[in-house]
Amino acid sequence: KKILKDYEMEDSNISNRILDLSYKSIDEGGNIYEIDSVSGAVDGKEKNLLLLKEVDAKIKILNKGTVLINSKNAKYNKLTLNTHFYEDVSLIYEDHNIKSDDLFLKYSDKKVKISNNVYYESENSKLIADEVTMNLLNKVSKIYMTNKNKKVKAIINN
Repeated sequence: KKILKDYEMEDSNISNRILDLSYKSIDEGGNIYEIDSVSGAVDGKEKNLLLLKEVDAKIKILNKGTVLINSKNAKYNKLTLNTHFYEDVSLIYEDHNIKSDDLFLKYSDKKVKISNNVYYESENSKLIADEVTMNLLNKVSKIYMTNKNKKVKAIINN
């Protein structure tokens, strides 16, 4: 896959559709964010927003590991790198596997919010919840229900 620069996208954007899109960013902390998609298009209302199809993303946090995300669709802001992954979303981090309908990545803060039909699985546990929030830098996660009257369903094996 070829990494496209903004000016290359504009020149080749005859039909507003981009094939084999690939972006890579390295922040000041040495963390790397790569996002690839089979196809995409520039949003008609906001030129910095890309609407992506068949998306694979990789976040390499320096000295913390790699997070893999894939989904059928995503909205990617090429300025802030914030990304909304949606439809058949999967996040894999070490031995943790989370599936959901939506995942919101706020890249500048290295925070992830996972919502809608959240299913979490690791070697020793399985959980069903409404939302999971994760801080990718300190590995702190919160799993909860948005409806206070409902409880997180969990199976934990020792």
